[in-house]
Amino acid sequence: MASSDIPTIDVSPYFKSDQENEEGKKKAMEKIREASVTYGFFHIANHGIPLELLSRTMDMYKTFFASSDEEKLSIPHNYLKSTQKSAGTFEHLWVRLSSSSAFDVCPNNPPQFRQVLEEMASRFSKLGVVLERIISECLGLPPDFLANYTNERSRDALMGLNYFPAKEDDNTGKPAHEDPGCFTIVYQSEVGGLQVQKDGQWIPIAPSKDKLVVNIGDVIQVLSNNKFKSATHRVVRPSEINRYSFAFFYNVQGDKWVEPLPQFTKEIGESPKYRGFHFDEYLQLRHRNRSNPPARPEDFIHITHYLISS
Repeated sequence: MASSDIPTIDVSPYFKSDQENEEGKKKAMEKIREASVTYGFFHIANHGIPLELLSRTMDMYKTFFASSDEEKLSIPHNYLKSTQKSAGTFEHLWVRLSSSSAFDVCPNNPPQFRQVLEEMASRFSKLGVVLERIISECLGLPPDFLANYTNERSRDALMGLNYFPAKEDDNTGKPAHEDPGCFTIVYQSEVGGLQVQKDGQWIPIAPSKDKLVVNIGDVIQVLSNNKFKSATHRVVRPSEINRYSFAFFYNVQGDKWVEPLPQFTKEIGESPKYRGFHFDEYLQLRHRNRSNPPARPEDFIHITHYLISS
């Protein structure tokens, strides 16, 4: 296993308005572009999310996942617990956001959970808008390209609260996979466990109290015709230690048609590497990976399902 960590990029220039930050923005963009090509993963520092809020939210996650199954199953369409068929042992709470960064379903325990999650959703939505602009410009596209592509306010954003309980006979958190959407922002507890694959080796992503992890998703890889990398990653939980994490997924609407952009194909004389597809079609195939895991690893559906044979 490789020992080097992913790059860390200071994004504070994007939260300041004075002209002196133009050089800082340029440097940040260059580093994000390089990381998106090389790793598909990077840390961001000085991102504008208060450390106190991140810590308070993590404490509430722990309270929720420690509650009874009866309480957790009171929101059955949002709560998911692994079964004997599942690849790994986990519990997830999924919260889908509306355009106002609010949501209809939220656990009653712990108290004020909704208030804290809505504050997180609001702040992460704003951070996502900033990252959309940065990633668009890194690809040489207009700053508002991704905002327009995802229909901005009608974008499909999903918050995932993840718990990987300690088990003596199993340190599996989540098997190797890629994220299907545009990009994901992750905050992991001090336990760590997140790893990204690069050049056939697994690179551990060190946990940090004040940094967030950003990873490029399959939609960006397809749009850019493989210019940016949706990296394979996994979670390996240290034995006998509980692991918690928070993920904010920036997706597109289910009926969105996804295919390589002309800027990365015919306009530069390159053939498209993927055939087009509707995003919800791909999500359904990916969901099948979780609900009915194939017996053979090679039968799992990845974005390569849409690759055009050369």
